[in-house]
Amino acid sequence: MTKIIQTHFHKMQLAKAKKFIRSKLAEKVSLDEVAKASGASIYHFIRVFAAYTGETPFSYIRRERIVESLRLLEENQNITDVSLAIGFETPSSFNKAFKRETQVSPSEFRNLGKAERDKIFNNLRMGPKKKEIIMNINMEMKPEIIIRHKTVIYGYEAQDASFKDAAQIAWQEFLQILSKVQEDLSQSEFLGVGDIINEECTYQAAISLPTNESAIIPKLTRSEIPASKYAKFLLKGSYDGIWFAFDKAFKFINEGDYEIGDAPCLEVYLNDPSITPEDELMTEILIPIK
Repeated sequence: MTKIIQTHFHKMQLAKAKKFIRSKLAEKVSLDEVAKASGASIYHFIRVFAAYTGETPFSYIRRERIVESLRLLEENQNITDVSLAIGFETPSSFNKAFKRETQVSPSEFRNLGKAERDKIFNNLRMGPKKKEIIMNINMEMKPEIIIRHKTVIYGYEAQDASFKDAAQIAWQEFLQILSKVQEDLSQSEFLGVGDIINEECTYQAAISLPTNESAIIPKLTRSEIPASKYAKFLLKGSYDGIWFAFDKAFKFINEGDYEIGDAPCLEVYLNDPSITPEDELMTEILIPIK
């Protein structure tokens, strides 16, 4: 449990740092400022950032600035204005950094077709670690159609602009709470429950308690997942691949003869990450269908 909590804590620190960086793209930002925003010392922050992203903080800042410049260039903003808006002192320094990241100049980028511009944008917005995850993602793309019975769960809910960000918050708090729970968890399912409520991404980190479905756990909310039909995909490997796995699963469903159902999407974790090698982790990706 300690290892899992530590991992989620590190991801929360990274999320805070990235949010701070994105809010300061037009300004000069020091490593000390970014580390403080994450809540970590500089030494600790550099190690954690590199381990989880595969790049240095300054490489990330440069890449995020160029990603933002792609959006501004597509709005036909003046190149000089774009360079100043994302923190470059001169258009020439912006041009040099832009070409290093994209292999084309800003003016050449504008003259490309939409498909080519989209390819550059999608490639650049993914850091080294994300590219590695996508290349190594291991998921069975022929889903099994199942019916899940009603499940009573105890969860911690978070809302954010994206499921990924909401999940980081929910799991951090949930695991801290769960570390103090005295209930027997040997027969429990660990689940991620994602839904959209009032146009907000709502995510619950949750657990079932089949041995005591009337339990009261302070700070966790008891609720029910209704019985529903699901397309079940099986992901093998790091939990970092879950969001890419959902993208692939939804693409498969949308291109097939399925209709998305009204139940929440689920992640069902099949083994214990504290004792299971990362490449052997198994997660069910469940997409509700009608």
